[in-house]
Amino acid sequence: MLIELTGLDVANASLLDEASAGAECILLAHNSHRGKRSKFFISKNLFPVTREVMKSRAKFLNIELVEGDEHTFDFEKDGK
Repeated sequence: MLIELTGLDVANASLLDEASAGAECILLAHNSHRGKRSKFFISKNLFPVTREVMKSRAKFLNIELVEGDEHTFDFEKDGK
């Protein structure tokens, strides 16, 4: 899952819980783009605790999270 989210060839998933791993994914993706990308999509279907941890971490890093349904979200239009 981390490889799919980040687009990296390899990824480490050694974190202990899903919520921390989700927040770490955002940080990894943000850093892999050298801070040039600060808007990220997260699924509304994630567990509520996972979404809240991701939001908390993103807030202090000035990263915007866009929530939606991954099956109907228009990434071309709304993902800019």
